[in-house]
Amino acid sequence: MNATELLELTMTLKIVLWIEFIVYMGIGLYEIFDSFADAKPWVKMNGKSNSYLFMKETVSYKMHASVCFLLGFIALNGILEGAVTRFELELIFVGLALVMMLLWMTILPGRLGFNVLFLTKPETTLQIVMLIFFWDLIRPEILGLCAFLNLWGFIVYFSHTRKKALFPYKYETIRNDAKDAGVDGKTLEILDKLAGK
Repeated sequence: MNATELLELTMTLKIVLWIEFIVYMGIGLYEIFDSFADAKPWVKMNGKSNSYLFMKETVSYKMHASVCFLLGFIALNGILEGAVTRFELELIFVGLALVMMLLWMTILPGRLGFNVLFLTKPETTLQIVMLIFFWDLIRPEILGLCAFLNLWGFIVYFSHTRKKALFPYKYETIRNDAKDAGVDGKTLEILDKLAGK
């Protein structure tokens, strides 16, 4: 595709865009307007909300909301127009690669990691579908950037996450740390089920 050419939506691309719109716009809107909830347990110290930790958590949460909203907005625009430009396709590729970079960096141990990646994160499947069906429509430099972002996620995972951030690298470590951080019992039960415990 050249810079001004429009790609009429194929059925595959329509499905991808609808999934992106529903998932990402839904998450983005929820997290943008979820601004008055109680502080998370892990931002509390000495029985009260720690302002520094609260601000760090809020920035992280709202940045996630922003990325999700933008991915949903790009998808919505394509759906409404009935076509996408090369730049919109490239934004979808780069957006998915950025999210996948984060997911590769934070792969959880054992069955939990597999289930989180393939059952709860649509980015994994969407990136695979986009690569299979639409890789030839974007510029090679953008494809290279996406490959690098995914690779960087793996580099961080093997050189840092497994050795320092989540050590020892086993399910019990993440579960115990989640419990210490104040994660509620229901969420811990979900983690246990995903981990096959």
